[in-house]
Amino acid sequence: MKRKLQITGRGKLAVTPDIMLLSFNAMAQDKEYGLAVDGLNAKVEELRTMVETQGITRSNLKTKDFAVRKETQWNRKTEKSEFIGYSATHRLELELPLDKTLINKLLHQIARQFDDLDFNIAFGVKDASEHQQQLLLQAIAKAKENASLIAEATGVELREILDIDYTYRELTIRSQQHDYAVYDSQVLMEASAPTPDFEPDDIDVSESVTITWRIG
Repeated sequence: MKRKLQITGRGKLAVTPDIMLLSFNAMAQDKEYGLAVDGLNAKVEELRTMVETQGITRSNLKTKDFAVRKETQWNRKTEKSEFIGYSATHRLELELPLDKTLINKLLHQIARQFDDLDFNIAFGVKDASEHQQQLLLQAIAKAKENASLIAEATGVELREILDIDYTYRELTIRSQQHDYAVYDSQVLMEASAPTPDFEPDDIDVSESVTITWRIG
């Protein structure tokens, strides 16, 4: 049986965001399926048009989820669920650069024009490939450092590497989503309404690599 030492190294970084992600949840309800879908499509088209008027390409507003479901309501008299209509939902996401002027202008317009459109905000990094490489190098270096420390402390010799365990995945750097309750459509009807001065926190990310050495 081979004597071996298995160590997991972890790389960690705090990455400064360079994009903002606005997520929208549009919804329409009607007793008829077609009218529910048409109502939802009209809301989404209004949103796309509004985005375009702010100088943003409408195709940047991406669909993340779309669903239509039957809605029911419990009838106590008949003790049965009764159909009350259809609920159509469309979740969209818009990626924007961290341009405070553009973002504040857009949020102001959303709050004024849409009184029933839920949205939230997250921050992220557009291209995470360089950060992922740094994390891997850190993880490997940490695994080697810890292996050498353990080998020296226990009086064993590190020999050849028997295995490297790393499952590749494309790194996506995103913060948690936050509801933006600061915006009140009644307040923002005023042209002089204040706009927020956001300063997103760095986002903590990590990667792990497990290396197995033969020891003597």
